Amino acid sequence: FVGNAVYQEPVEDKENVAQFEFIPWVLSQCESVEDVKTLLANMNLTGTPFCEELPTAQLHWMIADRSGCSVLESTEEGVRIYENPYGVLTNNPPFPYYQHHMGNYRNLTAKTPDDNFAGALKLPLLGQGQGAAGLPGDFSPVSRFVRAVFLKWNSRSERDEMSNISQFF
Repeated sequence: FVGNAVYQEPVEDKENVAQFEFIPWVLSQCESVEDVKTLLANMNLTGTPFCEELPTAQLHWMIADRSGCSVLESTEEGVRIYENPYGVLTNNPPFPYYQHHMGNYRNLTAKTPDDNFAGALKLPLLGQGQGAAGLPGDFSPVSRFVRAVFLKWNSRSERDEMSNISQFF
């Protein structure tokens, strides 16, 4: 989350948690995303480095359980937690961008698309997966996010191992 992560200096009236301690701090005290949200009320996320020789890690986090998924980001605006219906997270930009940007991909589908181009032309189907035409293919965080969401929500698990391996590839 380089360039967007902003942490606070330690303060006396809150529980100071260094960014590198956040995951074990949460896991040692919480059983659910709701527990995390409650715990955050008294937390101050600090930029204390892991050691003097290393820079402060610029991070954001995805927190999930069986009931839901959230993203926690500490930016200039403070610590924010966002509901994450997509269930994935990549790097920059901040999560609100992803929430808005996903609207650009409403047309994608795992199904074979209808021929809507020009009814009289009867265009041929050139293969499987044409409903995903327009899915970004570069390796930027935004493109990886969109691909991961598409695959997460459109992959089907079977009951046998070989089918799941085939689905993976």
